[in-house]
Order: sequence, then structure tokens, then C-alpha cells
Amino acid sequence: MNRKLSALLALGIGSTLLVGTAQANGTRYASARVVHVEPVYETVIVRTPVRRCHRELVERRVRTRPDVAGQTLAGAIVGAAIGRQFGDGRGRDALTVLGAVAGSAVANDRASRRRGGSRVEVIREPVERCTTEYRRNAQRQLTGYWVDYRYRGREYRVLSAEHPGSRIRILVSS
Repeated sequence: MNRKLSALLALGIGSTLLVGTAQANGTRYASARVVHVEPVYETVIVRTPVRRCHRELVERRVRTRPDVAGQTLAGAIVGAAIGRQFGDGRGRDALTVLGAVAGSAVANDRASRRRGGSRVEVIREPVERCTTEYRRNAQRQLTGYWVDYRYRGREYRVLSAEHPGSRIRILVSS
């Protein structure tokens, strides 16, 4: 079945049941002529987020080691040359490697001591910091309508959520 047709059918059945219930209780619906419609506004506060950012310099402390790569490499070469002088065959290769390791360790240690070991440097970097603030604005919003209508020679007033047009449906009792 078509969805629109089934929705209309359900609406018709529901309104028939509602009218039947209202008539069973001695009440019914009638149509009244609208005399005057006055919109009702309410002032509400709307909060709008606003992001504010700024840059600031931040200090960071970094521990640095002195540049001793050149001295360490030279120590490894000297140590390898000294180690190569001893032994023969495979022992010579092992002593060459051992001499290179020992020479680089000694040279690295001496260069580090001579330059004062590790140092602490202060680095200043720009960092973006952001915060969210809320701007408050007052706005007028339409919340409903005061409807003045005439029924059987008398005037009445009712608050309606929707604009009624020229006629309004009202519930009357018998």
C-alpha cells in the first residue's frame, strides 16, 4: 500500500475515533471565525562559541651532548691499527675489532670530559594557545499566537502554537 495513502487512512481513523469519543462525552468540534491574531514573542539568550587563539613563546630545556664524533672516530682508527699489530689469522681480526672498540671508547670519554660533558640548552619555540569563549546574544523568537475568535455571538481568546488562518477549530460541550 502506498505510504501516503496509509498515513491518510490512519489519520482519518484516528480523527474518527477522537470525534466519536468527544461526542460520547457530550462534546464536539466546531469552527469559529477568527477576529484577531497577535503573535507572541519571547526573548531568549543564545550562546555562540567564539574561538580565540594567540601565539606565545614557550621555553623548553634540552640536555645536549658535545659533538665528539670526530675524536671518537679517530680513536677507533688508532685503536684498530694498534690491535692489528698483535696476533695472526683470525686472532688478528678479533684484536683489530677489539682495538677499534677500546680506542673509540677512550677517545669519546676524553673528548666529553674536555668539553664539559652534557649541557642544558634553553630553546624558545612559538606555540599556539586557544580558548573558547561564549558570546551571549538576545534574540526574539516567535512562540505562539493569541487568537481572538467569535463563537455564537461571544468573543473568546486562546493561545495557539500555530497561526489559525480565518477560522479556528474549537472543542465545545453540549
